[in-house]
Amino acid sequence: MSQSEDIDHIVAALRKVPEKKLLLIQLVNSIPIKNGEFDYLEIQNKKLAINLAIQETKAYGAHTMQAVEALLELKPKAEV
Repeated sequence: MSQSEDIDHIVAALRKVPEKKLLLIQLVNSIPIKNGEFDYLEIQNKKLAINLAIQETKAYGAHTMQAVEALLELKPKAEV
């Protein structure tokens, strides 16, 4: 397989990865803004959900970085 074909294969595989809708973004968007600031009482009320969403986001980010690192470690093949 040529380098171009390898790249096409990787790109096709990455396109199959579904979009991730992180809970943290949904939670932040659900918190009302009062006087130009987040409603801190609402944040306090959602603290458990926010902490879980933060952990989800960190895990997703870590897995994404592992995938990126694996791609960066690919060695180009010599053309035959």
